[in-house]
Amino acid sequence: MNLRLYLKEFEESFDMEKAVCNHGFFMMAPNIWNPKTRSLSQPLTVSNSSSVNVTISHPRTLSFLVIQVHGINNVSRVGEELILQQVARMLRISPEGQRDVTKFQEVYEAAKTSGFGRIFRSPSLFEDMVNSILLCNTTWERTLGMASKLCAAFFSSI
Repeated sequence: MNLRLYLKEFEESFDMEKAVCNHGFFMMAPNIWNPKTRSLSQPLTVSNSSSVNVTISHPRTLSFLVIQVHGINNVSRVGEELILQQVARMLRISPEGQRDVTKFQEVYEAAKTSGFGRIFRSPSLFEDMVNSILLCNTTWERTLGMASKLCAAFFSSI
């Protein structure tokens, strides 16, 4: 099953690879970045008690992101909306996100020239907080290891 997240007015300023790979969080579990296909895979919430694995890509010729939902043929309308909201949050596809990118690029011209400005984040604030805690007083390698172990303990499919 595939979903579409239309970029609308953000299409010209959006670059999937730069939005995801702008700092190391894309390397932390449960994120899986595939540089060959320029796609991101990870689990997303579809209800209070379940999640699905998705792969997010942006074929250059399309004006929308393709979100491939794995392991399920049908997702409820509420589940679809939750997936779209989480992807939009992760990639900052919103008027507020675009405003922040524009302001940053006005201050730092090199960011505009190179297409940077979006900061990749997790699908939920909770996950962002866990990532921040895992970064405290340790090395990057240990942070990646702790994230992988946490995901292995809570998500058997990762």
